[in-house]
Amino acid sequence: MTPRPLRSAAALPALAAALLALTAAVTDAQTAPSAPGLDRTHDGFCAEAQRRLVGTALPVTNIVETAFEPFKKSKPAVLPVRTHQFLVADAAGRPMQLSCKTKSADHLRSAHGAAAAGPDRSCRDLHRDMVNGVWGTLTPAERARAPHPPWRVMLDADTESYMGSSWLKSRAEATRGADDRLHLRAAGLFAGWEDWRWKFMPESFRGNHYCHLVAPERIRRLMLGEEPLAAPMDGDAPQG
Repeated sequence: MTPRPLRSAAALPALAAALLALTAAVTDAQTAPSAPGLDRTHDGFCAEAQRRLVGTALPVTNIVETAFEPFKKSKPAVLPVRTHQFLVADAAGRPMQLSCKTKSADHLRSAHGAAAAGPDRSCRDLHRDMVNGVWGTLTPAERARAPHPPWRVMLDADTESYMGSSWLKSRAEATRGADDRLHLRAAGLFAGWEDWRWKFMPESFRGNHYCHLVAPERIRRLMLGEEPLAAPMDGDAPQG
């Protein structure tokens, strides 16, 4: 029995065109810019923080607040997912503290299904991602002169608040420890959606995870030794 040809001669041009289109699509996907990370401040920073905090692929709308009062009154949302972001700069306009209001994993699962989110990470974990992200943007020359590479940056446990008013008064810290290393400490608030302690609170107060973070631009300056590193209580970021 003579085997049948896989494709007729007439079909070859169409097949070639299809393969060319597939190759172009793969090339475009490989060269397309990736989503902005946590190595710099941008309008989607807290949306990316939300995704990393709970491991979600849900669409996230991020609202960048340009004044402290609107940020103070804002609440993140779960349907659809919405986060809020606020940047504090110093008198020279340099980013100092970046604050995010996001949703907890259990609230996302409650609204979007069990596969919507994984376990909650901490604000401290975001600092780790930021340090590694910033380090990845430095040139070899910058890395060679950096007094605080990632292995010399200590990530201290988050300062935890249980009320929004307390969290708003707290701040992220970047200090020099007794070990002469850069210490970063985030300030967080976590109120789980399913936590019995919050069951009688208004729904807008439940299922929230807030983080004050040292701004990535400040982390870069500190890692490179371009900003003096003060002892605790002397080098905190200003609060809006």
